[in-house]
Amino acid sequence: MESLEERKGLSRRSLLAGIGLGTAGALLAAACGGAAAPAMEEQAEEAEAPKAEEEMKQAEEAKPVQFLHWWIPRIDQNGFTPWALEEFTNRTGIPVEDVGRDPIEPVRQHFRTTIAAGTPVDVSFNSIIWARDHWDLGILMDYSPYLTQYPELQDDKFFEASHQFRQAEGATFGIPVMGPESTSIVVNGQLLLDAGLDENGGDINNWTELVEAARAMTKKEGNDVSVSGFLLPNGVGGLSRWAGWVLTTGTGAYDAEQFKAQYNTEQARDTLQFLFDLWNKEEISAKNEEGGPVPDHYKLLQANQAGMHHDISSTPTLRYFSVPRDFKYWQIGFPAHDGADGQFATSSWMNPVVTPLGAGNPDGAVEFINWFCGLEVAIVRLELIKTVAPRHDFFADPAWTQGYTDQPVLKTIEDLANLPGVYPYRRFLKQNSEIRPMLDDAVMGKIEIATALAQADERANQILNEAAE
Repeated sequence: MESLEERKGLSRRSLLAGIGLGTAGALLAAACGGAAAPAMEEQAEEAEAPKAEEEMKQAEEAKPVQFLHWWIPRIDQNGFTPWALEEFTNRTGIPVEDVGRDPIEPVRQHFRTTIAAGTPVDVSFNSIIWARDHWDLGILMDYSPYLTQYPELQDDKFFEASHQFRQAEGATFGIPVMGPESTSIVVNGQLLLDAGLDENGGDINNWTELVEAARAMTKKEGNDVSVSGFLLPNGVGGLSRWAGWVLTTGTGAYDAEQFKAQYNTEQARDTLQFLFDLWNKEEISAKNEEGGPVPDHYKLLQANQAGMHHDISSTPTLRYFSVPRDFKYWQIGFPAHDGADGQFATSSWMNPVVTPLGAGNPDGAVEFINWFCGLEVAIVRLELIKTVAPRHDFFADPAWTQGYTDQPVLKTIEDLANLPGVYPYRRFLKQNSEIRPMLDDAVMGKIEIATALAQADERANQILNEAAE
């Protein structure tokens, strides 16, 4: 099978023909060398002319759908988004107005500004770190009345972890379009083999085994770590990683719907102590001249100067896309706490599209979402911009499964998304600015663990009980 790198440059013509897009595919195949007689070609052209004129007329009369997104040309360099919008219009007669903005804050600003002005877009990307707050603010449409009409948008099409980012109070306010993305640990297969361990991290099942593997892969030159067994981030490495690590104890950092923070618990204390010990007691991670973390963890692992580092599950198609095929690496979830309730865990997220209340074309919006979030478009997107889709049928499709026949590590993207754990999503922006520094300071030894967790628990619960902004 050709590599994703080889496939990503497919022209629109070869791509459409290759995946068989109905009449368009047949016409393109004919255009590429069909043997029809000239008279037949003329007849076909005459028959198509009125049809084309009628379609153009319908398109001019149809109410457009405004689509706000962040797949702008410098990100979507192979033209996936223009193709998807054009193809939707060709099929339905509904024009789409392309409203692209830089990711990701400019999208949120435009989304909120147009709502305040009374001119909301019809469909918009929303990050999971805002979508629930937007629902709580009462500015999103509930798709529930539409869903029975669209089998492709039913709950069972999407990963379980997506539900909390798009559903609340019996309503469905978002449809997953990006992801799944999950926190992970990348492992260096060759260094694990050299240490007498399974190259895919199969011997790393709990906290103790993680530490033992990190020690086994660590090398020192004098007092300095020359090969890091486990490259560590600054502090907890973000609220998503913190939430994932806490969940390995069997109890989450939040309750099921993230209405309540659970930081001041035995499980959270165990987790923060573990992260503190990794940084301050275990000499397994290189540090910079100031005693902080070093940058470019993935580059160090690819240079065999690190055995493990934190990452996200898309790394095989991002930071590890160009590694030699014989380079041994894998990714795993966060290993279980050593206690009886311990479990592998992660923090997954899947960004949705949403429709604001007051959108000018809600019917057209849902029609577009049914297309844009469906399997057919997901397969084309894989070809052009190397991203997965948060649909079960995507991961069962040969376009994907044939890829991990050649690159087995790709299978881990789905495996990680099926682990327990979701990204902190309610009031995230405020939590991240106020709570994360407390946890980071505890890991770095600037504040006592018990004090940090007590303060974080109190403030996090205040934030979660405040009105959305």
